Amino acid sequence: MDGATHPYVGASSACWTRFAEINASLPRAGAGPLQRLVTDAYMVQHPGVPERRAIQSVGLHLVALCLVLEHGFGVDRLSATLAGLLARPPAWRWLEPPVPNGTSTVGDAWAAAGRGEVAAGIDGYVRGVWAAWSAWHPVVDGWVREAGLG
Repeated sequence: MDGATHPYVGASSACWTRFAEINASLPRAGAGPLQRLVTDAYMVQHPGVPERRAIQSVGLHLVALCLVLEHGFGVDRLSATLAGLLARPPAWRWLEPPVPNGTSTVGDAWAAAGRGEVAAGIDGYVRGVWAAWSAWHPVVDGWVREAGLG
């Protein structure tokens, strides 16, 4: 499919377009607190190549997942906290993406929403992507501690 792509996210035009459509159409009601993490999971599932913007993006999105899923951080405070983190970022580095990179896709979360299983679909998607990166959890937790957040 010809069309828009993101300058540093490693997604095809078709996948990027589909993500935008799905993310815009996922129901907000009944989605639960992990709805905020759908974008974070998608971004780390499509990390791009080892260059500054991709490294920072994946790092920041992994920190978001870590804060909420491992440290019980409230999603209502997440955006402001991450913006503050960017003002004084930790020493990001490229993390080799896992294979497979998650147990499902954002499309699976959307399909679950279509069956009336919004929260379960989002929860499974987000937690599956975070679990796939388990080899890197100590590094991400180090970034959280370096930023004074954990």
